[in-house]
Amino acid sequence: MPALDRRSRCDSPHEGNLLSAILIAPNKELCARVIEVLVELDLAPSVTLESTALLNGDELDESTMVLVICDIDLPREVTALRRLRRLAGDVAIVVISQPATGAAVRRALDAGADALVFEPDLELTLAAAIRAVESGQSVVPRKLRASVQRPTLSHREQQVLTLVIDGLTNAEIADRLYLAESTVKSHLASVFTKFGVHSRKEAAAVFVDLALAPAGAPTAIGFEPAAERATA
Repeated sequence: MPALDRRSRCDSPHEGNLLSAILIAPNKELCARVIEVLVELDLAPSVTLESTALLNGDELDESTMVLVICDIDLPREVTALRRLRRLAGDVAIVVISQPATGAAVRRALDAGADALVFEPDLELTLAAAIRAVESGQSVVPRKLRASVQRPTLSHREQQVLTLVIDGLTNAEIADRLYLAESTVKSHLASVFTKFGVHSRKEAAAVFVDLALAPAGAPTAIGFEPAAERATA
């Protein structure tokens, strides 16, 4: 579904007090720092929760922005982010995380984050990220521009990963595709390198994120108009 005016509700992000914030913050210290930034924006959170699991979909509407403190290097937290995106629909999601790898940033974007701010830069970048997302842009740390490019898989690599997701062993995949088991391992090694992961489970999780991600999702650092993105 096109997202031509997902976040074009007003010319100014806070004009008419249309924007409210929900803060999901398991870390109390970081929570306090985020709230300080929000107060400066006249955007004190209407709801503060310790976990995405506690979020009620009824609390979300077109005027809401969700801010999530999590560690995107942890697969379980990216999974929780993906679930949040499904619950939130078109609601904007800003993630505050510890510094992470380019592969982790890519996974967070594919899981549904509209913006990503690293914790050490929070006071310098969070306000700008919120304003940018509200005006329809996507934000990721500039220094990771090259490393968050969406990886390209060969047809055979896609076949192998699809069978991994189906639960087949390397030997079973080799039998199914009429390949040597060593060839299957070689394809998986190539995928691990492209995804920046170290296991079949991690590779499968990234592949699912990529398969479910918007076809026009951002492929580089910086700001990208929402009009150029689409939702699954």
